[in-house]
Amino acid sequence: VILLLIMGYINTPKGKYNWHYFKYKAPVFGRLVFGIDFSRLMRAMLLNLRNGMRIQEALEVSKSVIKNYVLLSILETSKNISTNLVMMSLIESAINNILIGASWIEPFEKSGLCSAMEVEMLKIGMQTDLPDMMEKLLDYMDVDIQNSLSKIMKVLPEISYLFVGTLIIFLVVVLLVPCINLYMGGFMLDGLDI
Repeated sequence: VILLLIMGYINTPKGKYNWHYFKYKAPVFGRLVFGIDFSRLMRAMLLNLRNGMRIQEALEVSKSVIKNYVLLSILETSKNISTNLVMMSLIESAINNILIGASWIEPFEKSGLCSAMEVEMLKIGMQTDLPDMMEKLLDYMDVDIQNSLSKIMKVLPEISYLFVGTLIIFLVVVLLVPCINLYMGGFMLDGLDI
C-alpha cells in the first residue's frame, strides 16, 4: 500500500519534480545523473551550433533532449509578490536572457546545479569561441562522469554486502531462531531470556 501511494505521488507533477530533484541530490548517484543530463544538453547544443544555429535556436531545439523536470525548470520567487512561486523553465530563462541582451549562462549558474568549473568554461566560451569551449567542456564532463562511475563501482560492492548481510541477519533472527527454539525445546535460548 505504501509503495502504491509513493508511486501515485511520483506520478503527480509536484511529485515528479521532487523525485527528479531527489535523483540530482542523491548521495552516491546524484552528481552522476546530473552530469549525464547536462552533458546530453551540451552535446545537443554543440551539434546545433556546429551546424550554424544561433545560441537561442540551439537552446530551443536542444531542450527537447532533456526529460528531467529539475533541469527544465526551477522554482523562483516572483519579483512583484514574494509569496507567489512561479514555475519558470531554466532553458526558457536562458533564451529570454539572450533576447534582452543578458548572459544565457546566468540561469544555469543561479540554479546551483552546475559546478563552478562548468559555468566558468561556458563564460570563457562566450568571450572566445563557444563551440570549441563547449567541446572542451564536454571532455571535462566526460572525465567527471568517468570519475563518478569509478567511485560508484568502488562503493557498490560494500553496499551490496551490507544489503546481503542485513538480509541474512533478518533471515536468521526472524525465521531460524523460532525454528531452533521449537526444535530444541527452548533450552538453548533459556539463558538469554528470549
